[in-house]
Amino acid sequence: TRCRRLVKDYERVATTLAGFHVIAFVRYMLKQAANLMQGA
Repeated sequence: TRCRRLVKDYERVATTLAGFHVIAFVRYMLKQAANLMQGA
């Protein structure tokens, strides 16, 4: 039914958002590591 399809779409959005969070976190950590390397 339509409701079930909406739930499925919502689950997919949640996993996509989680993926974006991981990517953003990794990029942030890499930037921090680069700053530490330059400072040391």
